[in-house]
Amino acid sequence: MSNFPRLWENLLNSETGMPVVVKSIQRIMDDHYHPDSVSMHEEFELVYIQELERGAFEIDGELVTLRPNDLLLIKPRTPHVLKIESNRPCRFLVLKFSFARSQEKNYSGISLNDFLSFISDSTDSCSYFTISNIYCTNIAALMQQIMHENKSPDAESDFLRSLLTMELFVWLSRSLRTQWETNLSTKGHKLQEMLEAARVYIDENYNTDISLSDIAGYVYISTSHFARAFKKYYDISPIQYLLSVRIEKARQYLEETNLKVGEIASAVGFSAQQRFNDIFRKQTGMSPSEYRQHYKESVLNMEQ
Repeated sequence: MSNFPRLWENLLNSETGMPVVVKSIQRIMDDHYHPDSVSMHEEFELVYIQELERGAFEIDGELVTLRPNDLLLIKPRTPHVLKIESNRPCRFLVLKFSFARSQEKNYSGISLNDFLSFISDSTDSCSYFTISNIYCTNIAALMQQIMHENKSPDAESDFLRSLLTMELFVWLSRSLRTQWETNLSTKGHKLQEMLEAARVYIDENYNTDISLSDIAGYVYISTSHFARAFKKYYDISPIQYLLSVRIEKARQYLEETNLKVGEIASAVGFSAQQRFNDIFRKQTGMSPSEYRQHYKESVLNMEQ
């Protein structure tokens, strides 16, 4: 677990073009539907069930019962087929999309495929994700708007489709994040796993300019939720833990090297030496220079 996603919104802040590539969007009606045809493709598939009396998706061998207004996100290269168990009409929207590879890597550091695996209920790779929260209505409405604009080939519709697509993926991001935090609150082992990952992230990045939002974003948790959970689990705030790691590393530098105090401050992640001095004195009761001198005297006394 060395890599975790940044918020999807980071992708959407790009000024270099659309990070989301919509391959197709279509409205499927019952008279166009072939119940025995298995679908598998390279794109993600977002499916919105508009009308269905009784049916299910078979996704990678798992049967998922469907109801009207259900919203599913199916991963690439996943075999799936819709099984209708009624003669009544059915309608659903299907949006296939992918991410621009260069931007996905630059802005998230991890693929959406890995992200969905990461937030699944088990440690195994999940084949689909069910979206079931307050954002579903917004997402479904945007899918229908994109579908409507897709019928017009003019430049205005192209521009509007781009805006609608960006908005769609902001809502999708928020929806997944909401479900992710809900899952964490009901699965203690998952939350513990995330907090441990955050702690390791701090240990490995203490010497960089990281903030509370950076640490929380690393494990895809809101800043407030993360800060409360970290304090409860470790009995120390994330920032206090970061400072304690920095000061411990500074002790090692003072004991084992001849680096100047200012150089050590920079090496352990402080941009201002005075702040480093203040934090060091608060945690050790001594200034960095006093600590170095005290350590040298202690070593000499032990050798005599």
